[in-house]
Amino acid sequence: MPSTDQASATSPSALSGAHLIAASQVDAWIQGLHAAGDLDGPSAQELQASFSWRVTRPIRAVRARERVALLRQQRRILFPRQARVTSGVDHGRQAFEQRVRTVAPALLPHSGAAELRALPLERVLSELVQQVQGSGSKAELWLLVIAVSGCFPDQQMLFGLARDIVGVSGSSAAQRILNHSAVWTLRYHAQLRTIRLVSTEPVVFTDQTAKFGFNSGIQRVTRQTVSRWAGRERFQLAALTDDGAALRTLSAEESARVLDWQGDDDRHRDDEKTEPDETAAELVVPWQTTVFFPEVPVGRGTDSLAALTRFSPNRTVAIGYDTIPVSSGHLVHRGLSGLFVSYLSTIKYVDEILAISNATASEFIGFSEALATQGLPGFEVSTLHLPIEHIPADDGEPPAEASLPVVLSVGSNEPRKNQLAVIFASEILWREGLEFSLVLLGGRGDRLYTDIPDAVAALRDQGRQIELRRDVDEHALAAAYRRARFSVFISLQEGYGLPIAESLAVGTPALATEYGSTAEIAAGGGCVTADPRDDRSIVDGMRALLTDDALLERLHDEIEARDDSTWEAYSADVWKVVSAPAASAPAAWAGAAQKPTGTQK
Repeated sequence: MPSTDQASATSPSALSGAHLIAASQVDAWIQGLHAAGDLDGPSAQELQASFSWRVTRPIRAVRARERVALLRQQRRILFPRQARVTSGVDHGRQAFEQRVRTVAPALLPHSGAAELRALPLERVLSELVQQVQGSGSKAELWLLVIAVSGCFPDQQMLFGLARDIVGVSGSSAAQRILNHSAVWTLRYHAQLRTIRLVSTEPVVFTDQTAKFGFNSGIQRVTRQTVSRWAGRERFQLAALTDDGAALRTLSAEESARVLDWQGDDDRHRDDEKTEPDETAAELVVPWQTTVFFPEVPVGRGTDSLAALTRFSPNRTVAIGYDTIPVSSGHLVHRGLSGLFVSYLSTIKYVDEILAISNATASEFIGFSEALATQGLPGFEVSTLHLPIEHIPADDGEPPAEASLPVVLSVGSNEPRKNQLAVIFASEILWREGLEFSLVLLGGRGDRLYTDIPDAVAALRDQGRQIELRRDVDEHALAAAYRRARFSVFISLQEGYGLPIAESLAVGTPALATEYGSTAEIAAGGGCVTADPRDDRSIVDGMRALLTDDALLERLHDEIEARDDSTWEAYSADVWKVVSAPAASAPAAWAGAAQKPTGTQK
C-alpha cells in the first residue's frame, strides 16, 4: 500500500478547499481562552467542593441558559477582557496547532502529509470541520473535539455537539465546535495540553497501578501481566489526568511502578501517591488500535472513558474480575456499589472481557445478555484463569515452629469474606477441647464494620488463642502461610479467591468455598471444601484438617502434583488477545450511534 505522501503525489488533492474559519477567528478564540482561564487557579473539582460554588448555583443556572441561547443564535461566547500576556497566548496557540495538526492525517487520510503541513492552521481546521460534519461520524467528532479542546469528551457533550451542528452551514458548525470545546478547555485548564496519537500499538490503561505503590489483587495482576511485555512488545502505557478529563503518558517513576516490578518484593515500596508534573505529559489518544483495561476504572474519568469505548474506532479489551458490588451489593461497602455502576457504564461498550475464572465469566455473560434491553449487542466473554502465584521464601531464618497448630484466615475486613463464621467455628472446636491458634490477616477493608475486631477482643478476654493482624507485607504473609497447618477461605462470593491460590503456592492445604471461583481452584487438588452458609459444614471441615494427619498428608501430595499455569504463560496469553488485529475501517460505522461490538462465546 502506498504511503499517504505517495498517494498524494500521484492523485489530485482530496481537500475540499473549505474556508470556514478565518485566522482572526482562531486568534480571537485562543486569546479568549487565555483571558478567561487562569492556569494557576483552582481546578473544576476544587471549585465544585467550595462553599461559594454551592451558594452561587442559581446564578450559574441563569448564565448557562444565556450561553445556550447564544449558541442557538449562532453567536459567539464572549469571554471577559483581561490583560493579555503574549507568551501565554503564543504557547496556547502552539499547543492548539500541535493538537489539530496531529489529528489531521487521521481524519483526512486521503490527503498527503506534505499538503496538510503546507496549509495554515485555519485552513486545516476548516477541512477537519468539513470532513466531520459531512460524515456525521461520532468517532471523527470525538477525535476532533479532543484536538480542539485538549480533553476527552463524555457522551453527553458529544451528543449535544453532534446535534448542534446538524443542518447548519459549515462556518456555523465550525464556530459551534469552538464554542462547545471552549467550555471543556476552560473547565479542565487544557489550553496548553499536547497530544500523542497512538495507532500502531495497544494502549494499556494503568492508572492506580502507576500512581500508587500498593499491590492488591488487581494491581498485582496488572503488574505481573504488563511488566513481562516490557522489552519484548510495543505498547503505550496511559493513566488518567488528575481531573479525569483524558488519558496521559506516565512519568518515569510511574512507568517504573508498572514495569520494573521485582516479583512480589514490595518491602521497599509505599502506598503514597506521587504528584507528577502533568504539564510535562502528553495526552494519549488511541485511534484505530486496541485499548486494554487490566484495571477497573471507577469514579472520576469513567464518563470520558465510556465515550471512548462507545464511539472511538478502537478495539477495547478488559480483564473481568467480578461484578460483586452489584450482583451481591449487600455484601460490600455501600459506597462501592455506586462507584461500580460507573465501571459498568464504561465496559458495557467494550468488545471483549477476559474473565479470571469461569464463575466470573458467568457474571459478565449475564450482564452482557442484559444489555439487549438497551439495544446493545453485548461483548465477547472468554476465560483466562489466573495462575497460582509463587510467594518467595524470606531471606532470613525459617519461621519457628508454633507451640499450637495454627489455622490461618486471610481476608479483608468485610462481611463477604465470612471471617465471622470462621471465628464461630473455631469457638465450637475450642469448646470441643481442640487446641489450636487462629490467626486472621488482611486489609482494613470497611472501617465501619467492627464485628471481626469485636469478636476477637471478646474471645481473647476469655483466654482463646486468637490474633488479628491487618496490613501485613508480602513476606510476612508468606511466612504466615508456611507457619499454618492449613488456611481457611470460605468467602461468600469471589471473582477468583486469591488466598486459596496463595496458600497452595507455598504448599499449605486450604479449606475453601465449595462453589464459584474458589471451587475451580480447589478442583486442582490440595483443598477441602465447605458450604460457607452452613456453620456445621465449616466446623466439620476445620475439625478434619486439625485432627486427620493422613488427610493432611494426602493434600500435601495433591499440591505437589498440581499442574498450574504461570504468570509468564498468563501474560503471553493476554498479549495474544490484546495484540490481535483491531477491526479497522471506521467508515463502516461512520454514521452509527455507536460502534459495533462482538458476540459472546
